[in-house]
Amino acid sequence: MRGLRLVGAMAAFPGARALTAPPAITLDAARACAVAMPEDAPRIVMGSKSASRRALLAAMGCADFEVRVPDIDEKAIGDRRGDPASLVAAVAVAKCDALLARHFARPRGRRGAVLVHGDQVVTFDGSIREKPEDLAEARRFAASYGGASCGTTGCVVVHDVRTNRHRRGPRRRVVDFGAFPPGLVDEILAADGDIVMACAGGLMVEHRCSRAPRASPRARRRRLMGLSTPVLARLVARVAADRAADERAHPLTSPALGPVLGRPARARRWAVVGDVHNGAKAASRVLAKLGGVPVSPYGDAGGARTFADVAGPVDAVNLVVSPKIGERELEAIAASGTRYVFLQPGADGARVVLAARRLGLVVQRGCVLVDEFPAADAA
Repeated sequence: MRGLRLVGAMAAFPGARALTAPPAITLDAARACAVAMPEDAPRIVMGSKSASRRALLAAMGCADFEVRVPDIDEKAIGDRRGDPASLVAAVAVAKCDALLARHFARPRGRRGAVLVHGDQVVTFDGSIREKPEDLAEARRFAASYGGASCGTTGCVVVHDVRTNRHRRGPRRRVVDFGAFPPGLVDEILAADGDIVMACAGGLMVEHRCSRAPRASPRARRRRLMGLSTPVLARLVARVAADRAADERAHPLTSPALGPVLGRPARARRWAVVGDVHNGAKAASRVLAKLGGVPVSPYGDAGGARTFADVAGPVDAVNLVVSPKIGERELEAIAASGTRYVFLQPGADGARVVLAARRLGLVVQRGCVLVDEFPAADAA
C-alpha cells in the first residue's frame, strides 16, 4: 500500500504480526473524505494499527509514514462512567507517552519525527461504547442505531519529537440514522464483521449499507472515521509553524552536536542547577565552564535554591541533580518559558526525560565537561 512503511521494530511487540492493507471499502471511503496534509508536513509516525487511520493518513497524501503500536492496556486508562472527552484524551496521551518511552528515549534519534495518535468512542443512551467484545455485542450495538442517534467523541494528539511540543484536538459529533430495513445488520456483519469488530461502538460509518440521512456521506465520514483529518491537518500545520519560529529564534547551527549544544552558545544565558558551590562536585566545574546563574537546591552560600528563584530570562538549563530534584525543577523551568535543558549523567533518568517532553522542553543528555561545543564564530 502506498504511503505505509512498516518498520522492523513492530516485531518487538508481543504477539505482533505484519499488518495487512486496509480493506477496499475503507480505502475508498478515506480517499473520498480526507483533506490534504500540509505541504511542509514533517515525517509522521502513526501510533496505531487501525486500518481506518492508516487509510486516512495515506489518503491525506503522506508519501511515507511509519506505524508503531503502543503497548498499553487501554481498558486500564480513564473512567468509562465519566466524560468521554476526558477518556479519549487520556488514552491518546497514554499512547503517545508509551511510544516516547519505548522508541524515542534517545534525543538524537529520529529528531524529525512527529507522532500522531488518536482515540474514539461512541456514546449511546448515556453510555460509552468502545470496540465490541464479540459478534453478539457488535450485533446488539448495530441494531440499536436504527432510527436513533448516537455520538462520537474523539481526540487527535500530535507530538513533535524535535521540539517536544504536544498538541491535541478534540471533536464531538452526532449522527442520526434512519430506520434500518430488515436484515441490514445481518448483511453488514456477514460481509464485514471482522472490520466492524475493530470499530468503536461497532459503528462502521463507511459501510455502503449505513446511512445517516441528515449529513452528506463526505461530511459524515470525515467526522466519524476514527481520525478527523481536518483536525490532524491543522495540528500538523501548527507543528510546522512552531518549528519555523524556533529556527528563527534559536537556529540549530550545529545539528551534530545535539538539540541544545548545537545552538549558538555565546549569546546564551545558562542556569546550572546542582551542588554548584562545592568545589569537589561536578556541578561546580559545569558552572565554571558555562558561566551563568548558579542554583543550589542544597541551601549553601545563599542565592537561588530553585530555578523558580532565578530572576530574568534564561536560555538553557543544565541539571546536575538527582532525578527526584530534577523532575521538580522541570516544572519551574517550563513555567518560566525556558525550553532548552541539558541533563548531566545521573540527572538523566527516564522519568526526567519523559517529564521534560510532556512539558514541551527540548532535552539533550550528555556531559558538557567533555562534549563538543559549537565553534565561537557559530554564535
